[in-house]
Amino acid sequence: MAKGNFFSERRFRFMAIIILGLVLISAGCSRDRETYSKTARSKLIQPPKWWEQLPRSIYLRFDKVQTNQSWYEVYQLRESTYAIYEPYQFEEAISYLLIGTDKALMVDTGTGIGDLKKLISELTQVPIAVLNTHIHWDQVGNNSQFDEILVYNSIESITKLYTGYNNSFLKGHILGDSIWKSLPENIDPDTWKIPPVKSTDLVEDGMIYDLGNRPIEVIHSPGHSPDSICLLDKKNRLLFCGDFFYSGPLYAFEEDVNIQDYITSLENLIKRIDEFDFLCPSHNVPWVKSDILLKVQDAFEDIMRGKGRYEESENLRRYYFGDFDVIIRVDMIKEKSEDRSKRDTEIG
Repeated sequence: MAKGNFFSERRFRFMAIIILGLVLISAGCSRDRETYSKTARSKLIQPPKWWEQLPRSIYLRFDKVQTNQSWYEVYQLRESTYAIYEPYQFEEAISYLLIGTDKALMVDTGTGIGDLKKLISELTQVPIAVLNTHIHWDQVGNNSQFDEILVYNSIESITKLYTGYNNSFLKGHILGDSIWKSLPENIDPDTWKIPPVKSTDLVEDGMIYDLGNRPIEVIHSPGHSPDSICLLDKKNRLLFCGDFFYSGPLYAFEEDVNIQDYITSLENLIKRIDEFDFLCPSHNVPWVKSDILLKVQDAFEDIMRGKGRYEESENLRRYYFGDFDVIIRVDMIKEKSEDRSKRDTEIG
């Protein structure tokens, strides 16, 4: 699809979704944030002294790029492909810079703690667009620094981006054990927030965004959130998968998680696994062999069948599978098990 008319035919629908999304902001987004704040301090989610596992050995495989931004570590994964890593905050957020001959694409913008735009100016001078894999706070933190912002065509994406994230929600993420390095001087825990931002256009499943000799395909992959997408760089055989997978505890406990959607998305990605060799997740490590998706599929099957080693606290369970963990609510497992039993009874 030509870049010039990539989005023009959907302008009317875009504005309609914005209007509807603004009506739903108060109810939807505030509920998500309240839920997260109640569970974020569980030791199953954030173990004490989590930073003692750093540095992660995978980064020794890649050339480290020196920049003037001390909050970030930058690694060149392949030619014109950079991982921008934030190791000093618990989320260990990773954004990616993909450079084509005509344009560059920022895949997410991290926590917003560092000066991402200044960093990017040291790496490329071509025009830059941001494409968010979903609209959780640690994917959109620096969106406001950029002029062109693309998100998935959904009410969830538009409303969350328009709302931003206030200080009462964010404060806990940069205090205490959530951080182990001094914050930049311009970040005050008592006032810091992620401002509301308007998306400039929307993307949909199957669309191709061409950076110039580098087409990037959008793959809608709901489950972690309704608006989650993966981005397939077929030329380099890379799948930028956002929070769909990362080496660490997969968050399957939030209110906007849908386990059946996740399993369906997982099946769809596995059908295309011969198109990419590595996953580039948005947390912890930037490089994971694609066959990990098969293990994730087995893991969720085990969880729903009552198998697997886990620790439990209140209504949360953390299942351990070696290369990754899964944190899920107990009630979600029971609901899924009941659905399976009902289906098996109907078939019988």
